Amino acid sequence: MQLFDRPNPYLAMFSVALKNSMAYRADFLMTLASRFVQAGLMVFIWTAIYHFTNTNSILGITLSTIYVYFFLVYAFRSVINMEVPSVVQQDILEGSIAATYTRPIRYPLQVFVNASAGDFISILVAMLPLLVIAFVLYGAPLSVPTIMLMLAELAIGYALVSLIGFMIGMLAVKITYVYGIIEATWSVMLLLGGGILPLSFFPSAVFNILMLTPFPIMLYMPAMTFLGTASVGEIMGSIAVSLAWLAVFFLASLVAWSRVRKSITSAGG
Repeated sequence: MQLFDRPNPYLAMFSVALKNSMAYRADFLMTLASRFVQAGLMVFIWTAIYHFTNTNSILGITLSTIYVYFFLVYAFRSVINMEVPSVVQQDILEGSIAATYTRPIRYPLQVFVNASAGDFISILVAMLPLLVIAFVLYGAPLSVPTIMLMLAELAIGYALVSLIGFMIGMLAVKITYVYGIIEATWSVMLLLGGGILPLSFFPSAVFNILMLTPFPIMLYMPAMTFLGTASVGEIMGSIAVSLAWLAVFFLASLVAWSRVRKSITSAGG
């Protein structure tokens, strides 16, 4: 019975991180509100593009589909983000990373738990409302297999972004401030992941190359799965490629952590 009475360190840390995420409610809510504003701006821009080109469809994608697509993308962006490297950088700047060795949970897991707390709130406050808007605009029923595939893609995309972010965060151990690298990496992910325009708008040769990278499953493929424009073969192929990349980044993150953990210094301790 004593085993079950022990507090779970992961749950305890998640609870603390959740409270910290909500400590500055105004700032947090403004950040989430920006998701809705950004989605609206993308809809406005693409409405103008369709209007001034005097067309109802671009490469088979109608304007109404574009509306749904970008509400989906910004829903997914609520959790597919670069929170992990920001957590590591903050620990380095505050000089608190050394204290993590005294806790009954390894530092990489501490980072992921802390980052996931904010993402959990984002799911409730931003992602679900944006998904509801996308569903209303879509106006068609979603099958259970479609929903399950979309959730699987999002889970893989979230894991990929977290591992990439962790490796960027490890750079902060050496160079302290990695905000510029975070922003540059996130910009690349947005473009190559379908956050600026659907990847199908790229030339076919470029599109085929992009589908071999880890980026499409972060935003583009879940949106296409929702819209029903991706075949089962395309979805499964994308998942297979992404799982391979996930294994690569997992091993790379282990190597990165093993190399920096013995020489950790921080800008304050």
